[in-house]
Amino acid sequence: MLYLIGMGIEKGDMTLKGTEAIKKSSQIFIESYTSFPYELDFETTLLPRGKVESNFLLDKAEEDTIAILIPGDPLFATTHISLIKEGKEKGIDIEVIHAPSIINAIARTGLSTYKFGRIVTLSQTYESDKERIENNLKAGLHSLCLIDPEMKLDDAINILRAMGFDNELLVCERLGSKTEKIYFGKEFTIDFGKPPYSIILPGELHFFEEEFIQQFRV
Repeated sequence: MLYLIGMGIEKGDMTLKGTEAIKKSSQIFIESYTSFPYELDFETTLLPRGKVESNFLLDKAEEDTIAILIPGDPLFATTHISLIKEGKEKGIDIEVIHAPSIINAIARTGLSTYKFGRIVTLSQTYESDKERIENNLKAGLHSLCLIDPEMKLDDAINILRAMGFDNELLVCERLGSKTEKIYFGKEFTIDFGKPPYSIILPGELHFFEEEFIQQFRV
């Protein structure tokens, strides 16, 4: 048995179902390459990306009941979808236990979740990312940019500017947590806090969205 358990955004987000699944597991693993996991009160084994994407977990699950903890929601990354597919092909029981993620938390900006286009992950200046954002904006859709965990927020903003986007931005720190910060504007002379970070390029704004985000203006 393999449990894919979402940790949510911060401590306290993990569901009761997730907690019960952990109690049933003989080994508990955790991945941290998609975001930053919060501190836990029990022992886990950190798995690098290569092991998560290999047969390591499925081989373990063939012999025993194990769990892997994933920051946010377990199905937000395609790697974990692959685990489910390969596990079912091998006849391994797999249970997915969902939890809050950035996809839920973007609603805290006041922007309609129905009006978001394709998501991009910023790590450097890729032409494909630029095209996706351009296509979103042409369609009037908001663009959510997830920031590589190793990247500084200032550097991510500079990448968007280098791509030619001089739009006003919603810059977010730890969105969905008790310590979240949201800033709206073009120029940011701010000593940014700790990750995870995300940036939203607003598309066409409904009057309510436009009014709501003014509270974040810097």
